[in-house]
Amino acid sequence: RCHATLFICCHLTGLLCGRDERRNNVTTAKIIALLVSLLLANNNAAALSALGSYNVDIERSSVSGLSAGAYMAVQMHVAFSATLVGAGIIAGGPFYCTEGNRFALWFYLYQCTHPLFWVPGPNAARLVQAAQEFAASGVIDELRHLRNDRVYLFSGGNDYLVTRDVVNQTRAFYKFAGLADRNIAYVSNPLAGHAILTKNYGNVCLASATPFINDCDYDQAGAILGHIYGKLSPPAPAADHGELREFSQTELIPDARTHSLSDIGYVYLPRSCLQGSRCKVHVVFHGCEQAAERVGDAVYRWAGYNNWAATNSIIVLYPQLVSTRRNPNACWDWWGYDSADYYTKKGPQMAAVMAMIKRLANAH
Repeated sequence: RCHATLFICCHLTGLLCGRDERRNNVTTAKIIALLVSLLLANNNAAALSALGSYNVDIERSSVSGLSAGAYMAVQMHVAFSATLVGAGIIAGGPFYCTEGNRFALWFYLYQCTHPLFWVPGPNAARLVQAAQEFAASGVIDELRHLRNDRVYLFSGGNDYLVTRDVVNQTRAFYKFAGLADRNIAYVSNPLAGHAILTKNYGNVCLASATPFINDCDYDQAGAILGHIYGKLSPPAPAADHGELREFSQTELIPDARTHSLSDIGYVYLPRSCLQGSRCKVHVVFHGCEQAAERVGDAVYRWAGYNNWAATNSIIVLYPQLVSTRRNPNACWDWWGYDSADYYTKKGPQMAAVMAMIKRLANAH
């Protein structure tokens, strides 16, 4: 922005030296308006707070998400299983679903979302074998860390974007990885579309449309957090027992935009955590076309997580992507558009989110 401002300033004199006074006045007004907007943007960027550190038990961290966010939650859970204790997966497929294959990628994307009779679904047994090989090479944590974790799975009966056959393979993946049936909650709603479900906010239940949050008279955020962490205190009637803050993602990841990461992320901090109580971290990954740049505060304010977090000492982290040429719908990288290492602990997006978790926990 500073370079853009300087460029405009350098050319301002030349633009105002023409003979047409009316044209000069219009040009002057436009340039001044642009300069003001750029300066305000610079001030806002400078004022954006760094992510803080709190009394966090990093080994009680967990993740959840919808669609591409669900794939990212699975990916993060498996790669960092030594740290994370559970995952909530709403309409998401198994780890390494496209098998890193960039040739005929359309085939693998169909396979991992809505397979047809001529496109077989993902093969959980083969994907677990691949994950074991990755763990042996050290690029992800050993799968034994998953065995005592808790996983929530959901598939909607009206979800034609990620079908139940795919979610079935996610369950199979976790079972092959050693999770007991009692640790896996598999929930379905025959009416639900492709969305995060709430008790009283969003579209009608069967919708699969922006902001991809549906009023299905079902508190999915509470179901996810309750399954991962066990019995919870009742939610706050409003999320006013804490603070919802913006923070600078670029402060932790200087080349954020290169990896489709937004300058701004969001974090909900319960009052108890701000006052020094021992807290947990839960990361919520938005889906495609569900980043704040598209849907505003629909996810980070209205998806239902903050009310439960307020009374259960859970910090909720909402990392954000932005649209780019390679990623026009602001999807998390679960097929390799950003990096060939996307599924490993070195994957730029996953490493960035882990850096955020570590900052919250003051871990190094």
